[in-house]
Parts: sequence; C-alpha cells; structure tokens
Amino acid sequence: MKYQIKKLSINDFSVYEQNKLAGRSYFIPYKDKEKLLKQTVLTERYSSDRVTVLSGDWKFRYFEKISRLPTVIDTEGMSFDDIRVPSTWQRTGYENPCYLNTRYEFPMTLPNVPDEMSAGVYFKKFTIRDISNPIITFLGVCSSLTLYVNGKYVGYSEGSHNSAEFSLDGFVNEGENELLAIVSKWCNGTYLECQDMFRENGIFRDVYITENPSEYIFDFHAKTCEKSEGYSLEIDADVLGDSFSGKTVCAELMKNGKIISVKEAPAAYKINLDFGVLNVSTWTAETPELYTLVLSLKNGEEIMQCLKHNIGFKTVKIDGEKFFFNSRLIKFKGVNHHDTHEKTGYVMSGEDLLKDVLLMKKLNVNAVRTSHYPPDPILLYLCDEYGLYVIDEADIETHGTQHAENLRPTLKANIISNDKEWLPRYDDRVMRMYERDKNHPSIT
Repeated sequence: MKYQIKKLSINDFSVYEQNKLAGRSYFIPYKDKEKLLKQTVLTERYSSDRVTVLSGDWKFRYFEKISRLPTVIDTEGMSFDDIRVPSTWQRTGYENPCYLNTRYEFPMTLPNVPDEMSAGVYFKKFTIRDISNPIITFLGVCSSLTLYVNGKYVGYSEGSHNSAEFSLDGFVNEGENELLAIVSKWCNGTYLECQDMFRENGIFRDVYITENPSEYIFDFHAKTCEKSEGYSLEIDADVLGDSFSGKTVCAELMKNGKIISVKEAPAAYKINLDFGVLNVSTWTAETPELYTLVLSLKNGEEIMQCLKHNIGFKTVKIDGEKFFFNSRLIKFKGVNHHDTHEKTGYVMSGEDLLKDVLLMKKLNVNAVRTSHYPPDPILLYLCDEYGLYVIDEADIETHGTQHAENLRPTLKANIISNDKEWLPRYDDRVMRMYERDKNHPSIT
C-alpha cells in the first residue's frame, strides 16, 4: 500500500496535536464481566475481549537523516528490519545511548529544533473484528508520532509520556488492516522534555486497539469526599453513542469480591451515580485499603462493556509546612522513579514495575515521585495496591535553557516557562496527565 507522506509538523509551532481524542482516564474495558474480575493489573491489558495489544513483532526502517524520508512510502516495496515494539532505537543498536542532565542534545533555536535528525518508520498489519467505534492507543512515543492507517493520514501527537489516542472510525475495514507510524527524534515539544536521564526514542510503551460497542463508556471520574459520618462517593461517566434507549449504566462497589453497594441510571451522554455516604476504611500507604468499582454499560440484562478500577478513600490537607493524610501528620520518605530498565531502557514490563514497587516497600519507602513524567499506568495501580504515596509529574522540564548562549542569566532558566506562547503545550500535558490518572487513590 502506498502512503503520501505529508510534511511533518515537528517544527510547526502552531501544531502539537492533530485529531487526538480528548484526555480521559486509563482503563481496559471488557465484555465478559466474570473474566474481568479474574484479572490482575498485570494481566488485565493483555486478556481483554475488547482490546487487542499490538505490541510484539513490527517492521521498522531507520533513517539516520530525516531528509532522506521518502515523500511516498510503498509498504510493499520498502525494505524493513524486524523490530520488537515497544523498544527504543538506543537499546536496539540503531543509535548509541545518550545520557544528559541539564542540556539539550542540540543548540537552542527556540522554538525550532534542527531540521536534520534521525527518524523511524514503523509498519504493522493487524486484524479487527468490530469496526464501529475503534480507538488506537499509544501509551508512549518519543518524540513525535505521525500516524497513517490503510493509506490515510490519521493524526499527529507530541508529549512523549502521555497517552495518544485516535479514533479509527472510517479508517479501518473488517479483517486485515495496516498502520504506518513515523517517529521523529525531536520536535518542538522536545524543549519541554529536558530531563536528567537517558534520552531515548521510539515507540517505548504498549500500543493497543479497543473495539468499542455501538454505545460505550468513554470516561469516568470517581469522586470521594470526607463527611462527618463517613465518605461519600460519586461517579461521573461520559457515554458515547447514538441510541441510549433501553440502556443503563450500573456502578457496583465491591470489597474482597463482595458487593457493598449498587447504583444504576439510564444511559446518557453525562451520568452521575451517587452512592451517598459510606462506612468505609481509609486508604494510606501503610494500610492500602482498596475497594473495587465495576462500571458496566448494559442493554437490558446484557453487558455491552464493563471496566474496573481501584477506589480508595482519603483526605489530604496541608497546614503551613505540615502534611496531613487522613488527619494524621505524615512525612514522605520517598524516591524518584524513572521508567528505566538496565537492558531495555524506557521499556518496562508490568513485572519490572512490580519488582521496583516491592523493593521500595522492602526498604521502607512510602512515597514515589514519577520523575519526570507520567509513568506507565500499571505503576499507579501497583502503588494503589501495595501502598505508596505518589507525586505525579507532567513531562514539562526545560532546564536546558540554562545553557542558552546570548541570553542574560536572569532570563535563561524561565525563558520558555514565562513565554505565554508555550502555554497551550503546558496546559495540554498537565491536563492529559490529570485526566489519565485522576482516579488513583495513591496520587497525593
């Protein structure tokens, strides 16, 4: 199949995304509720009857110079290497590893990055069963992603550690399909990703396609609040579709597999399910008491879609320099955590993340800072479960400006952060982090 490659947006400061779906909470939907309830956070993503994880064997073509990228790519005629996704170019032999602390990898010419850099073309064939409302999710791509499906341009994304989701409605066919993804080494957004770490590139987290039914839950927000007699719990849900007749949304709150309370409402674009005040145990890092929310969209008695999520009840208050958690004074005894593996770099499996969490708990660590970006969502579920206070970060660090030439020292550190033209990019990254992670009790 042939692809007419449009001019990449990596140095177009007016564009940091095109056709991306709005930020929303991370969850893995199922159709089979009993199957869902049997899953752990380590298996849930890979066992769903509504999600196909595309990670695995892909085709890949590395270009040392992006100027050599063809304007027309013929996937039948182009020669590709075999590569494993997720992975990075620096850990698969295409480029040397590069560690930097406070500098950019290139001279500052704000807001542009060099015209010449490396790039990668990723190619994957996939099969889809239900083409009514498919969504493709990239959990991590550095630095920019330009996506095509079946010869058509789908969209563009920056923000390496935030999820990038696109609707594939109208792009896919029943049966076999193919996608082409172009990843650039740098883009305008790289100026916001100057973190003290190894600098790596590629599709470094899972890619998956969700096959949604005709109506489906797009997002939800679980809101808890301390009351004099307990804690309240409200669920706001966004449902998409054309026909809500006969359909309901059901929320079940469970503890150790036993249903504590159930709320149900007719399906609509915006739904509020109010559990009222509950007599529940509170969540802390030392006593991580969790409840399970099961949210289902039903057509009569038939479940069309269901999901589950951790619910923890907590109250955070700051009084001067004192930090109170559930009215008790606490101190953070924490560490920084990079999603980094000694062999695979940015790529960490669920088992790798669990190993890190268990090591923190063994060493009496009670808090973790996700330096310097949103982690793989699996880490947050593990922090909910095992008990770690989390400080979530938004992939916005610019201290490479300290080394800018021809600038007064007082201007250097904040030249980007004080420039309102960058505000939409900051806002996008912060809000996408918030929307993705808003329902986790561990986030403090």
